[in-house]
Amino acid sequence: MRRLLLILLAVVAMAGPAAAEPRVALVIGNSNYSGDLPKLPNPANDAALMAATLKKLGFDVVQVGNADLNQMKKALADFGTRLAAEGPQAVGLFYYAGHGLQIAGENYLIPVDAKIKAANEVDMEAVSATLVLKQLNFAGNALNIIILDACRNNPLSRGMRSADQGLARMDAPMGTFIAYSTAPGSTAADGTGKNSPYTLALSKAMQKPGIAIEEAFRDARVDVLAATGNQQIPWESSSLTGAFEFAPGAKTAETQTAAAAPAPAPVPTPAPQPQPAAQAPAAKTKACQNCPAMVSIPAGSFMMGSPSSEDGRQDNEGPQTRISIRAFSIGKYPVTRGQFAEFIQATGYKPAQRCHAEASPGKFEDTNKANWTNPGFDQTDQDPVVCVSWNDANAYVHWLAQGTGKAYRLPSESEWEYAARGGATTSRYWGNDEDEACAYANVSDKSAKRKYPGWKVSGCDDGYTYTSPVGKFKPNKFGLYDMLGNVKELVAGCITDSISQIPTDGSVGNEDCDNHPVRGSSWEAYPTVMRLADRQWTKSSDEAGFHFGFRVALGQ
Repeated sequence: MRRLLLILLAVVAMAGPAAAEPRVALVIGNSNYSGDLPKLPNPANDAALMAATLKKLGFDVVQVGNADLNQMKKALADFGTRLAAEGPQAVGLFYYAGHGLQIAGENYLIPVDAKIKAANEVDMEAVSATLVLKQLNFAGNALNIIILDACRNNPLSRGMRSADQGLARMDAPMGTFIAYSTAPGSTAADGTGKNSPYTLALSKAMQKPGIAIEEAFRDARVDVLAATGNQQIPWESSSLTGAFEFAPGAKTAETQTAAAAPAPAPVPTPAPQPQPAAQAPAAKTKACQNCPAMVSIPAGSFMMGSPSSEDGRQDNEGPQTRISIRAFSIGKYPVTRGQFAEFIQATGYKPAQRCHAEASPGKFEDTNKANWTNPGFDQTDQDPVVCVSWNDANAYVHWLAQGTGKAYRLPSESEWEYAARGGATTSRYWGNDEDEACAYANVSDKSAKRKYPGWKVSGCDDGYTYTSPVGKFKPNKFGLYDMLGNVKELVAGCITDSISQIPTDGSVGNEDCDNHPVRGSSWEAYPTVMRLADRQWTKSSDEAGFHFGFRVALGQ
């Protein structure tokens, strides 16, 4: 049996030393299933190991074995009550091992007495993972950790069309850390012994003195890779806002030696890119587990820029010039908040701490109140990351290149426009009508006007006031999403006064400047900006905006 360990850690900034807070844990292990559900050998053992580990780490642990539906729900309710009683500084940890499945994107934990014949029975026979989150939210405590060790392969898939393989990825709200024992869509080893490789590795890593929670999961990942011959690669996504150590104290000599040991040498990048002013620390680099999906773009040529007759045209969009483009690949979507969070967690990189955003109602300016974790509006991990700078985008692609040995980079300005057009010669890849935008792009429209009555908007309604999850609208003919709308995209090179100054071979050219090109439009852009030829630029390499994002390119 192969199983997934999904770990969701909801973390809020803590006041005072991490060791001083009350620690409360609920551990559930379900093995003795009946009926159509096969028994599982390891969940009870994994739960016992985790309970023993947590007790050593100062947690007051309640352990429940082979729980039915009522026992699971009562244990969760009692857990929430206990946490609330411990006060706002308490740390809560919930661990579950056993069968799990997803229906229509919702994850469920399966009691041992469940009798599920059809998808519509799951709500009544199983415990939604959302219920766990609700109990923790009810408690209102400082830091919460949820560990779900659930069956990766749906045990009830026969005859259940709505049941998907494995567990669904759960979007983490602000201040959370999500870790999987393996990448979403993959399977995790149950192990040949009495415990899964990940549970063993996690138990060991948790007990290392003086290391941050991020380091513990990083160390567990290394051990799992070794135990599975690199077949199982643990994966994380983070939005942490506070610090936590499972075993507070000074690092031991063994821990310090491990921390100082050099990381395996990365495969050399085939075509190193110009080094940005701020880069991810190379010593902490690892390959991405949530790497951007890429689309191959064929070689060709096109007329870059806009004709003088195009409505909204600016002088720097001409003269139209034929540009030849070599084959390359480009991100299917803009880089998401979840992907950028993985980079931050893996490297410790410090992105822009000021962002052009809504500092107060209706007032937009550079402010330290906004950053990529808090742009001034709610986002999911599937929304494009915003409030990032040109330096931040370059640091991300540098990390991708180092960790994968592939020539990741930002696209040149001409590559971006060639890919965005997808062969179109009109002002937009769907045509010229701005009021058709809402089928193809998240733009400034009636949704935005309801929030900001004075804005100039398109005459349609896409349903989003701010950013939307990537891929929600129709793609262009190359199969690329959000090339117009959602976020303006930072690209490589320096802005020029005219198209005639851009290299005709599609290359980047000079990058020694502060004014870098920004292409596309965003959720807040006026309709005249929502054009394929529109060219904007940064004020500096460090400038970040709540409308700025980026996508990656790959190849020479």
